[in-house]
Order: sequence, then C-alpha cells, then structure tokens
Amino acid sequence: MILCLCPNPSIDKYIWVKDIEYGKVNRALMEKSYAGGKGIHVAMGIHELGEEVRVLGFWGGENGKWIKSLCEKIGIRCFGPEVKGWNRTCMTFKSDSKYNETEILGKGPYIKEKEFLGFLADYKRLLAESDCVVMSGSWPESFNNADYSVFLEMAGEKNKVTFIDCSGDLLRSALDFYPDTVHISYREGQSLYRKNDSVEQITGKLSKNCRQAVVTYGEKGLYMHVNNILIHALARVKHVISAVGSGDSLVAGLVYAYIKSYTIEDTARLAAACGAANCIREDLGMFYKKDVDRLFNQVELSEMKQ
Repeated sequence: MILCLCPNPSIDKYIWVKDIEYGKVNRALMEKSYAGGKGIHVAMGIHELGEEVRVLGFWGGENGKWIKSLCEKIGIRCFGPEVKGWNRTCMTFKSDSKYNETEILGKGPYIKEKEFLGFLADYKRLLAESDCVVMSGSWPESFNNADYSVFLEMAGEKNKVTFIDCSGDLLRSALDFYPDTVHISYREGQSLYRKNDSVEQITGKLSKNCRQAVVTYGEKGLYMHVNNILIHALARVKHVISAVGSGDSLVAGLVYAYIKSYTIEDTARLAAACGAANCIREDLGMFYKKDVDRLFNQVELSEMKQ
C-alpha cells in the first residue's frame, strides 16, 4: 500500500473567461471543479495505474467533505482529522487572453495542536502498513509551523522509502533528511541553488541530498540523476490542453515504477509518459492509463554526460 500525504487539500477550479478587465466586473463563461492538492493528484495517478493508495490530509468544512467524497468514490480511502476551517480553493483561469493558465492558490485552514496530533497519530499507524510514503505540496498555517521533517524522520526510522515534491523552506528542511526521491521543477531548482545554473547542474546538486533526483523543465522533459547516471526523458504531445498537475502525475509514475521494480531507464520513461498524459486530459492533475501506455514507447531517452 502507498501512503500519500496531502496536508493542504483543495478544490481545484477551472474558470473560463473571455478576458479579465482590470477594476471591472468579470463574469465567468464556465466553471469546473476537481479534487485537488498535490498529494491528491499523486494518489489519483497511482490509483489510475492500478496500485492501492491512501491519502492522509486535514479535512475542513464542506470543501473537505466534497474532496474526500470524490476520492472515496473511485476507491481511494482518506484519513486524517477534520478541522475547524475550510479547505482552500485554487483557481486556474482559461482564457484567450494573456491571463490563460493564470493560477490563484488558496491558503487553507489554520491547524491547531490537537488537529496536528491527530494527523501525526494517523501517520504513525498508516506508516506501519505502507510500502512507501509520498509527501507532496504545501502545508497550511499551523501552531508549530509544521513541515515534513518529523514525518521523514519517522519514515527513516522504519526504513520506509520516501518521495518528496515541495518547494521553498519545506524543501530545504526535507533535504536534511536525505529522502529517497525528490522531484522539483527547474524554476524551483533555480530558487534553491543559483539562478544561472543549468538544469543538468541543478539535477546534480539535488542528487547530493537524495538517492534519486528528478528535475522537470516544462516541454523540455525531465532530467533524472540516480546511481551516478544522468538521464533525459521527453514525451512529445501534439496538443496540450493544460500542464497543471503534470509534475504530480510524473511523481505518480516514479512511485509506481519503484513498486514494480522498474529499471532506471523505464522509470524515466514512465514518469515522462505520465506527465505528458496529464497534458492531454482536461481534468486537472489526472491522466488515463491508456494514454500512458501509448506514450511510454514513444519517450525519447538519452544518457547525458555530467
């Protein structure tokens, strides 16, 4: 069983607008809502690939109930405490204007000590039953400025394989615990290291703090450093509907590849195929396995000099 931590679940909304006029009333043409948060997206991708997965999160208000209901409807069990505040809403604007793909990410509820301790207790119990743990995305504000440190430490003590996908201070603290796999975007890598570093340099630097370092660079594909090997993988698609959630889909591929003991090369192929498959589906942060299977054999793979 795979455990996905999603401390900050959300309702992800697509909002279609013709244009956005500054300082004026703007009316949406259409809206669609999805269960979201990076950990939710990863869990849905793993489920689509055919593995058992559970989600641990903080669930707030009617938003939290709605997110959980969508997960459990497709067979993903959800755990974690109910909290007083409501889970956040994140919006992505679809438009023919310059505002296309603009995102506004909500904040989320405040986590009190009792709620955090409930989350931690569920984690301890679920960790014992898990083959690996995925920790994705942001944390809502909390009484103790929580991050992934204690969860990585506990996983390490139990010899559980860990996957991390976050940014900023959350990422910096996580790297101190040498997680097994870390995924970041090139832009996040520039913030972590030096702005003028190449993607190859960032991948190499990241590998000093994990076993498997994966850096994505948009339409240029992914760069993976493992066992002193640097691999580039690229899955080409003709028409991109939305790239939102592609990194989460890619992480789902990395996790599945670990569970199935894929080779380094096939791990890179699957991750690239999952990320690309997300781009050709309208649903935010999701893909179809049939698209992954088709794209897998089309992935362009090369070993790069370091």
